[in-house]
Amino acid sequence: MCNIAGYTGNRRAAPILIDMIRREQFIDGGQSTGIATIHEGKLYTAKVLGDVDELLRNTDALHFPGTTGIIHSRPSGNLLSHAHPFTSEDGKCAVVLNGTLRDVSTPEFYKRSNEVMQGFLNRGFTIKSAYENPKKPALSNGLFYHDSEAYALMIGDMVAQAGGATRERMLQAMTHAVSALPADIVVLSIHADLPDTITVGDVTRPMVVGKGEGETYLATTALAFPEDVQSRPILPLPPTSVTTVTPHGTTVSDRSFDGVRVQQIDYRIAAMVYDRMEKLLKGQKDDPKSLYDMPTYEEWRDLWAEPYVDCKYAKEGGLLKPYATILYEALWSFHRQGRLHSVLGERKGKPIIKFWID
Repeated sequence: MCNIAGYTGNRRAAPILIDMIRREQFIDGGQSTGIATIHEGKLYTAKVLGDVDELLRNTDALHFPGTTGIIHSRPSGNLLSHAHPFTSEDGKCAVVLNGTLRDVSTPEFYKRSNEVMQGFLNRGFTIKSAYENPKKPALSNGLFYHDSEAYALMIGDMVAQAGGATRERMLQAMTHAVSALPADIVVLSIHADLPDTITVGDVTRPMVVGKGEGETYLATTALAFPEDVQSRPILPLPPTSVTTVTPHGTTVSDRSFDGVRVQQIDYRIAAMVYDRMEKLLKGQKDDPKSLYDMPTYEEWRDLWAEPYVDCKYAKEGGLLKPYATILYEALWSFHRQGRLHSVLGERKGKPIIKFWID
């Protein structure tokens, strides 16, 4: 799973974003890293294959201007064009996405996705992530694309056709894009015309909000926040929500995604996940565990309602499950108790954070 973060406030965003992604990148990321900030009506972006140190060595990202931005760390991929952020055709809108299409990876999903992307191709748009993929149906140019680019092009195009960015138009565009291709995802978007706004579309993935004085932080996990922010109340954004984030706080809209149903995390599920993770992690200093050792999706299926998935393009009828959210919430709970410890380990030859608790 990717890890992402956002900031909007009264200080320069780039150093804060870089610090946050450094704190969370190896929970599940570190193989590609990218950032976008806004300043004086212009979008500043940079991305690399590698972790945040690689970003600092090879780009000027640390010195990007602007007090609003988003950042992303991905755990896989070997193409720079597949690193986030993705940008709109006019270069004014940037998007980072965390999630998976595992539950909706069907011919129907890719038929709809290809219709969207082929429409952009027919209009002369540049598909920046285009590549050969024999496993998926190609566009008319013989190439496929990274799935996340579709959301950036849809959001940016809808806003441009409406006459430019406003907060309401960004909410509308986010709702439209995610409704067109719903999945187990969360999307953060910024636009050059809105220097103090981040728009969030969250279907199922973890996304938490922290507040400072005249500034708002977003991250996959509160573990990414600076210590002074961690000590304040942390707000998890609700599933299936479309939210405006400004330096003054968050406003969850009344918009909803079409064709999506998500199982809510109730006290029963939260308690069972906490108990199972406690048993896995307790006293495991000599054999710490990564998120990949938490079998929430498969072995812990009894936590969730059956059938397993339900949205427009699902393989089976049921509910999308916010399983990643509950894992991160349990880790945060252990951390708040002072019990969580971590070490940088390895998985499949790549660095990853592993945890244990007292």
